Amino acid sequence: MPERPVTSTRNPESMTVAERRAEIASILARGLVRTVRIANSGTSSTVQKVSESGDSGLDLPTDSPLSVAPRPAG
Repeated sequence: MPERPVTSTRNPESMTVAERRAEIASILARGLVRTVRIANSGTSSTVQKVSESGDSGLDLPTDSPLSVAPRPAG
């Protein structure tokens, strides 16, 4: 198994923009790889394959009223 990269413990304020972006990309990539491995192994009942038909349950009903909280004055 390949060696896992260690997440940086450096202060983000002392890092360059490129270093911060690279670290964020690394964190996101590791999470994506972990999710795909879990989904492919079939050992997790919480990870489900997304339906390509668009019937994923994430869409709001057309008659659902939306509301927005007012921004605080200041």
